[in-house]
Amino acid sequence: MLINLLSNGVAWTLLAVAAAVYHLSQRRRPIFPVVNDYPWDFFRRKAYLAYNQNAGTLITQGLAKHRGPITMLVPGGTKIVLPSSLSDWIRTNKDLDHQELIREEYFAHLPGFESQHTLHSPDRMLIDLLRTKLTQNEKIVPAVNRHVDLALQHHWGDSKLWETIDWEKDTTGVISWAAASVFVGPEKATDAEWQEVVQSYVREYFAAVSELHTWKALLRPIVQWLLPHTSACRDLMRRARTIMQEVVQKRTSEAEAARAQGLEAPLYHDTVAWTKQVPGNTHPAGDVQLALAMAALFTTTELFRQILIDIANNPQLVEPLRQEIRTSLSENGLGLAALAKMELLDSVMKESQRQIPISVGLERKVIRETFLPDGTKLPKGSHVMVDSSDMWNPAVHEKPELYDGYRFIKRRQAGDKASQFVQSSREHNIFGGGRHICPGRFFANTELKLCLAHILLKFDLRLPPGYQAVPVRFGVYAGVDPNVRLEIRRREEPECIL
Repeated sequence: MLINLLSNGVAWTLLAVAAAVYHLSQRRRPIFPVVNDYPWDFFRRKAYLAYNQNAGTLITQGLAKHRGPITMLVPGGTKIVLPSSLSDWIRTNKDLDHQELIREEYFAHLPGFESQHTLHSPDRMLIDLLRTKLTQNEKIVPAVNRHVDLALQHHWGDSKLWETIDWEKDTTGVISWAAASVFVGPEKATDAEWQEVVQSYVREYFAAVSELHTWKALLRPIVQWLLPHTSACRDLMRRARTIMQEVVQKRTSEAEAARAQGLEAPLYHDTVAWTKQVPGNTHPAGDVQLALAMAALFTTTELFRQILIDIANNPQLVEPLRQEIRTSLSENGLGLAALAKMELLDSVMKESQRQIPISVGLERKVIRETFLPDGTKLPKGSHVMVDSSDMWNPAVHEKPELYDGYRFIKRRQAGDKASQFVQSSREHNIFGGGRHICPGRFFANTELKLCLAHILLKFDLRLPPGYQAVPVRFGVYAGVDPNVRLEIRRREEPECIL
């Protein structure tokens, strides 16, 4: 019977396939223990459910149990999680690359997603521009300040009665107008069509990424033409390119007309002008603008929302913050010096950042075979990230479960320089580190402090009695409670020092 079976061509084919599958499974066996691998979970449904709902606990318990790196099964592959003790190693290792990981994970090669390629292009044009033009740039402060004021008038209004804001629209709108003052400049910063394009693109883009991750890699090049969010991204990309081409042509005409009259061309302090000055830049202006919006709107708006929640939940902070803002502005005028003196506000912002419970940081792709300090090989193509649980570790922070707006100003006054909002450390790695540290963190610091200064001086905030905001977790990431009902009113005598 065995001889007859082996003489059957189908049987030989099945044996060959089985052998190949076994060989591949052995070759691809994870280097480190898998913390969400379950018996008989052939399609990994249980593994992915555990990852989506309980990634933080899996990481904490896995690292404690195995006393070293672990592996997580995630939709589309695997992730290696390193203990925070390896943070310095990962920051300085040139065999690891953040941009390459983002281009891969966020589908930068797909049509409609070109903004991601622009943001993380190998030429680093936009990253270098953000690092040089948006870091401690005094010239942008008046424009951001003016647009924050306009945005609050438009989105939050002037009512002296308690009203509930539209949590998504009226928070995103403030940050978007503030950012646009420096990104797109005066022509389009408050333009309704442009604001609709950039805000819609950010929403559709991240929805499209989530949508694509539910499909097998082999099918994505096909289904991306049919899925609603990817189709929306392509449409919005076309609209952004058309609008920005008109802005560029307008400025070119202005410059030509000025030269014809022997005058200097109008001077703009925004990324439209800065990117035009970069030698060899080939990125379309529309792609640049959507890249900036994608990088700045989501993360900054999320933190902005969390800060508003924490201030509303901690009213004892409001008057000290107002007094600090008044003093800083009266002694230094409106500028970077005044913002730097707002140290309590800085501490509040960083403490609120600690409330958004992301589980990992310092995400990288291994672009060349490399070795951990203990000699373990990390194969090319692996995805690695570092545990971030030190942000809630009682060995690092006293009573980490409590919100303490003074936490980081106390650490700063004790000599801990990494306690400033814009700094990154092993214990607080939200902004990344090394050559991949977030290049826009100084601009985020400027626009958040200006937004919060306006709000604190001009508005009262509150949440419904007894309401407790609950962050939303999705895998190793987290988002601010999307159902918050923040109530605001204009103060009876709003202060007009901004």
